[in-house]
Amino acid sequence: MVEPGLSLVPTPARRVLRAFAFDPMSTRLNGRLLSVNIRFEPNLAPGPVGDLVQVVDYDAYRDTWFRPVDLNDPFILAQQGLKPSESDPRSHQQIVYAVAMSVIERFERFGGRRFRWLGKDRLALVPHAFEGRNAFFDPDRGAVLFGYYRASAKEPGANLPGQLMFTCLSVDIIAHEVTHAIVHRIRGRYRDATNADVYAWHEAFADLVALFHHFLFPEVVEFMIANSEGEMIKATALFELAREFGESTGRGEALRSAIRTAPSPDAYLNATEPHERGACFVAAVFDAYLEVYKASIAPLRRLATGGSGVLPPGALPPDLVKLATREAVINADRLLGMVVRAFDFLPVVDVRFGDVVRAIVTADRALFPDDTLRLRATLVEALRRRGIHPGEVTSLADEALLWEPPETPLNLSAGQASVDLSPLILEATRFLDLTDEEALHMQSLGTAPEREDGENGPMAAALEQWGQHHALSLGLDPDLPVRIAGQHVAYLQAADGQPRPFVVVQYLQHHPELEEPVGEGERPVQLYSGTTVIAKVNGEVEYLIAKPLPMSGDFSTLAAKAAQAGATEQLAQYWHGLGGLRRDRLQEWFEDAEAADAMAAWTNEPAVQRMTFAQFHANLAEVD
Repeated sequence: MVEPGLSLVPTPARRVLRAFAFDPMSTRLNGRLLSVNIRFEPNLAPGPVGDLVQVVDYDAYRDTWFRPVDLNDPFILAQQGLKPSESDPRSHQQIVYAVAMSVIERFERFGGRRFRWLGKDRLALVPHAFEGRNAFFDPDRGAVLFGYYRASAKEPGANLPGQLMFTCLSVDIIAHEVTHAIVHRIRGRYRDATNADVYAWHEAFADLVALFHHFLFPEVVEFMIANSEGEMIKATALFELAREFGESTGRGEALRSAIRTAPSPDAYLNATEPHERGACFVAAVFDAYLEVYKASIAPLRRLATGGSGVLPPGALPPDLVKLATREAVINADRLLGMVVRAFDFLPVVDVRFGDVVRAIVTADRALFPDDTLRLRATLVEALRRRGIHPGEVTSLADEALLWEPPETPLNLSAGQASVDLSPLILEATRFLDLTDEEALHMQSLGTAPEREDGENGPMAAALEQWGQHHALSLGLDPDLPVRIAGQHVAYLQAADGQPRPFVVVQYLQHHPELEEPVGEGERPVQLYSGTTVIAKVNGEVEYLIAKPLPMSGDFSTLAAKAAQAGATEQLAQYWHGLGGLRRDRLQEWFEDAEAADAMAAWTNEPAVQRMTFAQFHANLAEVD
């Protein structure tokens, strides 16, 4: 006898929703749809509105609200979501929600922690935000805005001339823009264009997530491999981004491709536009991917061909296709995981591609010290061939690329201003458990005891006090306020299958004394220094990733301050010298950006302050 009000059927763990593969044009040509498998949110409200994202379907251009879809409607649940349709706004809402949640969940898996926006915030997704050939993340609104437009009248690709096109139906565009939002959440100061690589890294990472998202669907990968004679490089659709968008705007090809150019440093050295510069990094990663994939299936080819490795004409054996698909998906996961995990090992500000290379090596070596598959070596070499490498290292060996440990031993949980990290570790552990309803409810309300935003709470205050006390050892100025830009614990899976916990603390410091004076009512270009601290759960600091600026205080008192903080005057002088070099590079970059700015004569606002995601993405669509 079942007690009234109780169900014998438990709440499902997963929800499957359908989407185009990978846009309406592709589905129309090959008849395939994607099944997007995401976490089931039982309290998902119409919109959809969940814990992390909310779809707001308002068309400001036409002043129209579209009826929100209820994905918990029994009839919708019964058919694994609505069938994708270009003419039904509810299916548009379903697709942006499904892909956004899929991207966030994948980031959680590789990043080793639950992802949350600040406090009670959700990411807003606006499927029909405006009329225009554009889609972009707006950090000020905390929203991804998708445009719609008419296909080119002259060269619409495989679409009707003048056909109404929706960027919110492109899986690639959704994944790309949601990734921008994730990057902004975990490295908010990467919206400051302090060198040519900052926005290029934003674009490169967003492209990598979108392209590797293709490999989340084994049935699509299997189809591509079966129709490419086992030569992955011939499966071009897997390595192209937003083909329908590119063709419909008159380009005649996908928006970007990861395999279109031969390895050469020239493209990177000459590129200034963020998408072009970022594409060089993406191309290098896929150079490495194809090399690793080819090596991983070489034994399979030899077995299937009696040792020759030369496949005969005709269709591939089904078993070979399935095994090759498995290798393709595993290698895609491994390489994307290397890049995602590296984010915790990046500087707080002023990132450069050389920093990314060092972060990838440092993070991956901590988990896979032997590199038995030579993935790190292959990736570093592929990046070198594209002209991407750190400028301050002595070689490209692992040991030379690792971030440096602190000059003098540091421990977050020992000595003066020590911090009890146990609440932070406990919180991170509880939030990994999706059955801990109390912890998840507290975090969804923004009332968790210790939050990652670094603005409130005793943990943030304690870490700030520790950072202020050890400022000189961290490459920060002891005479300026030190604040927390983020703190969390990540549990990363190592080669032995066991989790490796890391404590990550981001310190940020504003230097108004170094900023150029401006007129009344104008904003100066703000200058920041910052340091990422990587520590073990016992508080022992393993790595410091610092971006210093010159010290502002009187150097006659520096020795006393250094001794008081357990540092040396020589260390403070070292950070001061590096800070001076960085300040000079920043000034040179600002001057070059101003000289190249076509709008400089029309506005007093510095060029770097007018660089936005909307601006860069709009420039890509000026084709007909």
